[in-house]
Amino acid sequence: MRELKPLSAVAAVMVLGASAQAQTAPRHGSADLVLVNAKVITVDAKERIAHSVAVLGNRIVAVDGTDEWVGPTTRVIDLKGRTLLPGFIDAHSHVEGMADVQAHTIDIQAPPLKDGKAIIARLKEAQKALPPRAWLRGNGTYNQVMPTREELDEAFPDNPVRLDWSAHDNLINHAAAVALKLDRTFPDPPKGSTGRLERNKDGEVTIIRDYKVDFPVDAFPYAEKKEALRKVLRDFYLHRGVTTVSDLSTADAYRAYQDLKDAGQLPTRVRMNPFIRQPAQLDALLTTGMRTGLGDDMLMVGAVKIILDGVWGTTAAVYKPFWNGSGTTFIPNNIGGTSRSQEQLTREIVAAHGAGWQVEIHANGDRAQDMTLNAYEAAQKAYPRPDARDRIEHFAHFLVQDEARTEERLRRMVADRIIPSAQVAFLWRLTDTNIREPGIQFFALRRLIDLGLHPTGGVDNIGTQPFATYPMFSIQRAVARDTKYGRIVQPEQAITVMEAIKMFTIWAAEANFLEKSLGSIEIGKIADFVVLGGDPLTTPKTKLSEIPVEMTILDGKIQYDRAEAAR
Repeated sequence: MRELKPLSAVAAVMVLGASAQAQTAPRHGSADLVLVNAKVITVDAKERIAHSVAVLGNRIVAVDGTDEWVGPTTRVIDLKGRTLLPGFIDAHSHVEGMADVQAHTIDIQAPPLKDGKAIIARLKEAQKALPPRAWLRGNGTYNQVMPTREELDEAFPDNPVRLDWSAHDNLINHAAAVALKLDRTFPDPPKGSTGRLERNKDGEVTIIRDYKVDFPVDAFPYAEKKEALRKVLRDFYLHRGVTTVSDLSTADAYRAYQDLKDAGQLPTRVRMNPFIRQPAQLDALLTTGMRTGLGDDMLMVGAVKIILDGVWGTTAAVYKPFWNGSGTTFIPNNIGGTSRSQEQLTREIVAAHGAGWQVEIHANGDRAQDMTLNAYEAAQKAYPRPDARDRIEHFAHFLVQDEARTEERLRRMVADRIIPSAQVAFLWRLTDTNIREPGIQFFALRRLIDLGLHPTGGVDNIGTQPFATYPMFSIQRAVARDTKYGRIVQPEQAITVMEAIKMFTIWAAEANFLEKSLGSIEIGKIADFVVLGGDPLTTPKTKLSEIPVEMTILDGKIQYDRAEAAR
């Protein structure tokens, strides 16, 4: 993996002194920016707390001992005791999906909406602005109340309606089923695949789970999509302290990022991770000669992403049938499915390894996770790479169904140096029924960290939890273990605030090959910072997500100032 921009002679001084000592590089002129009177959570190896930082160009040149860097042109900002952190890094998001949701869906999230009647009222209001028989697409959130199929059919006999709990689960009315030809003659997904269709007594499809059907696609002209992507990166990431997003989108989005970058309008750093849905897509990608690391410190190529199974409770690939309370509905003897056989998955990962790619596999279920480890081990045998940093996306929540397999799986994770990519924001959605499921550890972060693994922080947002793009939302869940229903889930798996911060800073940097330049506040690293209006190390754990972002600094420049934005 090639490094990002080479460090200057000034910035090359990386050796840190004792924790009580200032860290300064040899001085070569005045700093451009000095932040003073701060609580600087450096997230360095010693977890040092400092009080000032100096920046020359886009690099950190001093951590404490900054007085000598102040010259006649230096901008000095008094943070008045506020907390300074490394810019947050989101290690797993779907910006294009979120842009689509923001542009093309009706917000039906409950709460704040109260019930199915309130959702229908919201849809009725939106219907007024649409032509007759137009599709109505509502975007909700996990485990929320929805209107019944009967209520939807009565309210919208002519308009096809699609309501999403998430990108994985869609409720449709009769008019939509007719438009999509999802009647009793429509075949079920192949046995063993990830998809599932739920039907009414007449055999008509009512709920679609992890299965591709031909929903109409909203027109999203390139210019509009590019602007929507810019706004999402700005409003939902940069303004929430996120300076780097590891994104899983399509080639259209990646083209837009390049155009935004060329115009000086890309709000955050972006790591682009191509989706591989079919083997032919990987074959085509490998013929280009591209690989992980191409690009610069603003826009770079990341890992290839393969989706192996579905989501817990309905379509993830597991060894034992799902418990009857784990999904929206219960299907007896359901063990989910996979998008590929073991042989196909192994072929793809071996080929990607041979071409120099980092790989990340979506594997929610324990059976899918073991298949992924088998493939990674075969790839390492074929093309040994001591620092491949392969990842399992969604490894951490719903970790076990039986202890013997779990112990072996964790042993292999450690031995193979696999990165668990955890989206602890999803703990928020667990219902009282979910948390009674036997034999499960939900988001077992304490267990993973105690084994020496570094779970990386990401929110996996496709618009279902737009509020969760603020990393402090996930940090609260990791520390307090609280759900939106007011329950505390397995508090023995709680981690410290500092560990949770690392998930969205240095550990997220490591998971993306960025730790030499990002993820902590140390001399020589790029000056990406977030200023918080409260101290996460002393704030009550159930209030962490309420700490506001006061300022975001990217590349040594203030890109968001809450005080100025409020004027």
